[in-house]
Amino acid sequence: MDNLKALFDFTKLPAKFFFLFSVLSGFILFADNKLLQKIHLEKLNDSYGWIIGLVFITASGLVVVNFIIWSFKKISYKISFDKVQKEYIEKLRNLDLYEKAVLREFFINQKSSIEAPLDDATITGLIRKNVLIINRQFGNSFIMSGMDASVSINKYAEKHLTTKDIDLPESSEPTKEEIDFVKSTRPLWTQKG
Repeated sequence: MDNLKALFDFTKLPAKFFFLFSVLSGFILFADNKLLQKIHLEKLNDSYGWIIGLVFITASGLVVVNFIIWSFKKISYKISFDKVQKEYIEKLRNLDLYEKAVLREFFINQKSSIEAPLDDATITGLIRKNVLIINRQFGNSFIMSGMDASVSINKYAEKHLTTKDIDLPESSEPTKEEIDFVKSTRPLWTQKG
């Protein structure tokens, strides 16, 4: 009984299958008789025309329904993606002082990755927020030196992060006050070495 039920479970068939039946049955129904004679299908339309018509209507209806469902999923995904993207950018605009200090280290050292302690609450928070990522050296593993690991700014965050977001001077020549501020707010773990 289950095998028979599985045979008629149309929800598991791909939309391409219905599209194929829609095109083939539509071709047989609407093609010119001379063309049907050339491919020896003229009697098929005469004998089974009502079945072919039923297949055409059913398959075409299922193609339209599948297209509508696909469209709604795409629109829903786009709305959700835009919402998540907007929330992520909002997180970047509202970093706390400690998070800004960590992200400034990439600019201060002029490196795309730095060694940072994974037991630091700020580093852990930035990893959890998906602003920082742990660099993977070998497949899915990463190398640690004590509790330090190589971290980088997420590519998407890097794309949207501005110097203003991390309280860095926007001018090419920072003032003494700006330099002193950046130096005085560096994370404690940068002063180890």
